[in-house]
Amino acid sequence: MRKTILVALIFIVSINYNNAQEKTFYSADFGAGLGLNYGGVGISLAFAPISFLSIGGHLGYNFFSPTYGGEINLHIVPKNNNRIYGLALKSMYGYNTVHIVQGGNMDNKAFYGFNFGLSNELRFGWSKRNGINIDIIFPIRSDEAIAYTDELRDNGYETSSLTPVTISIGYHREF
Repeated sequence: MRKTILVALIFIVSINYNNAQEKTFYSADFGAGLGLNYGGVGISLAFAPISFLSIGGHLGYNFFSPTYGGEINLHIVPKNNNRIYGLALKSMYGYNTVHIVQGGNMDNKAFYGFNFGLSNELRFGWSKRNGINIDIIFPIRSDEAIAYTDELRDNGYETSSLTPVTISIGYHREF
């Protein structure tokens, strides 16, 4: 009886292992949204050569100038077309500070730099191709961006504080 149970368990585990090996993932992802990883308001495109890694870029507009950027995502929860949730560590380069000055003699400026974060993917539908991405991003602002913020304040301009965390949200379609 023990041998029969052992053989049955080995058989069940091997079937589950083979099914896991056959599962696939969508290798490309197109998104549109708001936030740093969309360049303000913009689009993104990413390719996943393997289920644990995706490489992409974005084009956007930050209400002052066109923006661009690139990113690498390390998927903690690997991409899989059967999952409704995915989690990834994000490393990206792009704009992370913008000052739009109205009136006076100071200039509008956008500053670029590195950003790191956590990407949360929520997929829906029977194929899990559509979904929402909510990303928590930690911008690494340059000394120049911080100095310009201080200069604006010193010259009497109202500026919002440079937050240590930002959130991006967008709709995505995988293919």
